[in-house]
Amino acid sequence: MQEEMYKNLVEHSPDAVIIIRSGIILYINDTGAELLGALSKSELVGKDMFSMLCPGNCESFQMHITDLNNGITKGFRTQKLTRMDGTVFEAEIKGIQTTFEQQPALHLIVRDIEKRRKTEKFLLQSEKLLVAGQLAAGIAHEVRNPLTAIKGFLQLAEENFKENPTYFEIIFSEINRIEAILSELLTLAKPKDMEFKKNNINQLLDEVVTLLDTEAVMNKVEIKTLLHSDAPSILCDQNQLKQVFINFIKNSIEAMPNGGTVSIELKQEHPDFIHLSFKDTGCGIPEPILKRIEEPFFTTKEKGTGLGLMISKKIIENHHGQIHYQSSGQGTIVEVKLPVNHLTVIHPKQPDFLPQYKFALH
Repeated sequence: MQEEMYKNLVEHSPDAVIIIRSGIILYINDTGAELLGALSKSELVGKDMFSMLCPGNCESFQMHITDLNNGITKGFRTQKLTRMDGTVFEAEIKGIQTTFEQQPALHLIVRDIEKRRKTEKFLLQSEKLLVAGQLAAGIAHEVRNPLTAIKGFLQLAEENFKENPTYFEIIFSEINRIEAILSELLTLAKPKDMEFKKNNINQLLDEVVTLLDTEAVMNKVEIKTLLHSDAPSILCDQNQLKQVFINFIKNSIEAMPNGGTVSIELKQEHPDFIHLSFKDTGCGIPEPILKRIEEPFFTTKEKGTGLGLMISKKIIENHHGQIHYQSSGQGTIVEVKLPVNHLTVIHPKQPDFLPQYKFALH
């Protein structure tokens, strides 16, 4: 009975469990087989554990095995392992003495460090979003009240000082900019209710292009569209999606100070989903910056708020879609995948054992 319980615990353990004797794998659970990239456990049983180690790691692993055989149990040790397909990954390994088939053996627990690091990064980002939202709400409300009073008195003062209207235009321009930042902060902290209706995606894109066409021409940028004439109407919040499309196109225009082209393409390769791409011919985004562009308050623009792309991502997520960025020296491409019906969920690539932390823009 106890052996059966032990077997069930090991077999269903979230950690990889490997039992070895004299370095040979006698048993491995499903988690371990998946971690090492095997199609079945039988591929690994009978294999030399040392053959799964990267060159340079064998000596330290042998010392670990020797300690275990001598009854010395220590904490997790870091080792580099090789999967069946040859890819290398970092793992933590801890061993204890055990008995397998009435003979002494070693019970190894193997954990993927990379997966844990991704999880920690994911949790850290979630916490940053939570803190950002709380700060945003407080800042926006504290600033908006005195700003309203200042704007009101400026309008009164403008009537009495009409000799220098340029001064007032500059002041009002800056106040409007502050108000725009506050609106973004409030959207981040307390998103507006989303209203899902069937909308023609071609029409939404056409309206956004019409809105930004003048700005594009002034910056010597040509906006090209390649739309799908038979694309279905999708269930979405049109204002929220327009905000996302405007963000992408404006970013592309700003990335080409000497002019260029923004190409917008709509495809439907599956009846349940549509694919959108926004491509510019700018100088591209360096890899270190590309990894951070969705972080709150991170911006490379002199007048940027660092919230636009982050809010865009949340809007796409709340439409159960996905967003992906790629960039090179020839420009940047933003790819968006959206379900035709928002009840069709596209699962995001994140740790599968964690809840989906979201700043839901409902």
